Amino acid sequence: MKAAVFHGVRDVRIEEVPQPKAGPGEVILRVRRCSVCGTDKRIFTHGQKNVVPPAITGHEIVGTVHELGADVNNGLHIGQNAVVGTVVGCGKCIYCHRKQYNLCDSFTAIGYDYAGGFAEYVKIPAAAVAQGNVIPIPDSMSLERAALIEPLSCVLNGQEYLNPQPGDRAVVFGVGPIGLMHATILKARGASTVIVADVSQERLDYVTEFGLGTTVNTSGGDAVKKILAAGGGEKFDIAITACSVKAAQADALSLVRKKGRVSFFAGIPKDDPILPIDTNFIHYNEISVFGCFASNLQHYHEAMAMVLRDDIPWERFLTHRFKLQEMVKAYAVIEAGQGIKTVINCE
Repeated sequence: MKAAVFHGVRDVRIEEVPQPKAGPGEVILRVRRCSVCGTDKRIFTHGQKNVVPPAITGHEIVGTVHELGADVNNGLHIGQNAVVGTVVGCGKCIYCHRKQYNLCDSFTAIGYDYAGGFAEYVKIPAAAVAQGNVIPIPDSMSLERAALIEPLSCVLNGQEYLNPQPGDRAVVFGVGPIGLMHATILKARGASTVIVADVSQERLDYVTEFGLGTTVNTSGGDAVKKILAAGGGEKFDIAITACSVKAAQADALSLVRKKGRVSFFAGIPKDDPILPIDTNFIHYNEISVFGCFASNLQHYHEAMAMVLRDDIPWERFLTHRFKLQEMVKAYAVIEAGQGIKTVINCE
């Protein structure tokens, strides 16, 4: 089969590799689509410790069940379309017992520790199959909408902590796919004001095109001042940092009013992770600050139900499409900050 094989930083090659076979408890999917995550791009440009070359990355997978191993008896059948849960829990720790697999003390992940979806076929390990990570989708669902389920599940995990209410005022930092999804959901859940901030005018234009809220270009500094001005001088109930910029985290804290909720959704560079925080501000104003990492299987099911809705323009999120053989071109588009979401057609 053909696969995009990561051999090291900026070294991805389209190669013929052995097609996987299903062992006991395993499932082979014929990959139909695999959208590209910001983490995939970061692996391409910088590498990652748990991705050991040669490796096949890609975890936002939509496929068709091609082969079932012995002892797979969870209702899957050949020819069924499905999406794949990324995180594989150890099955032993307290978080796995709570089905919080993303918090597992020793989780592994498809597209990182296991071969991923930038290939014609992908093997889902037995532990993932048993955990329920192969999630059937309706026959009526388009493959491209389905390619948004994994990232949307992560967004829904973050929104769960924030518990947005109708009438809330919200600010989102970052207009990548994740920030745009956050803004979309906030608007759909009745937020009265949504401010979206970024340094890229091209991406901010998508927010305007989608009718999702007011945009603020924060290039040149004075982000807090600009955002407050755009919001009529009033602070916010919710602030989300959907970009890996430490300054945005500090700005988010300063922009919420009493009883505000802040989500540090995106991680920041590990070599500079310390943010000075006025904890008295959090204490006296009853501010809640949440972290968020990946998602659980319940969020995949919630995301599936959401992408089936026609009142949100899901297809417009997918702005660039490439064949598997064009994987390097896809990375170049993402690295240039073009468009919103890029999807790979692996058929």
